[in-house]
Amino acid sequence: LHRRRHSFPTRRSSDLAHIPVRWGDMDNYGHVNNTVYLEYVQEARVDWFTRVGIHIDHAPQGPVVLQTLHTYLKPVVHPATVVIELYAGAVGRSSLVVEHRLRTLEDPHNCYGEGHCKLVWIDHASGTSVPVPEDLRQVMGA
Repeated sequence: LHRRRHSFPTRRSSDLAHIPVRWGDMDNYGHVNNTVYLEYVQEARVDWFTRVGIHIDHAPQGPVVLQTLHTYLKPVVHPATVVIELYAGAVGRSSLVVEHRLRTLEDPHNCYGEGHCKLVWIDHASGTSVPVPEDLRQVMGA
C-alpha cells in the first residue's frame, strides 16, 4: 500500500492511495470482485485518517459508516495497481462525506469506478452522534 499526497484545483483535500491488486481479489468472471473495490476504498480512507492525525483505533469517538455508494464503470483485472483518489465532500455537524475515484496505475486516464462514503462521528460508549472534530473540519476544508 503506497500513498502520495496530491492536490487538485477543483476538489478539496485530495489524496492518492496505490494498492496492488492481488490474484485472490479476482472472482470467477476474471475481474476484481465487486466487494473488493469497497475494501480498497476503505483501506485508503482509514490510512488517510491516520496520516492527517485522526487516530480512530480504540478512540472514544470516531466515524461509523452510514452510507457507501460505488458506481462500477470498468472492470479491474490482475495484474494491476489500483489508484484511489479521495476528496473531501460535504461536512455537517456530525457527518462528513469522503468522495472517491478509482483508476489504475497502468491506465491512469480511465476511471474504473467512483462514489462516496458518508460517515457519522459517534461517541462509542453512548452510541450517539457527536460533532466532527475541529481539526478534521479544517482538513476537510469546512
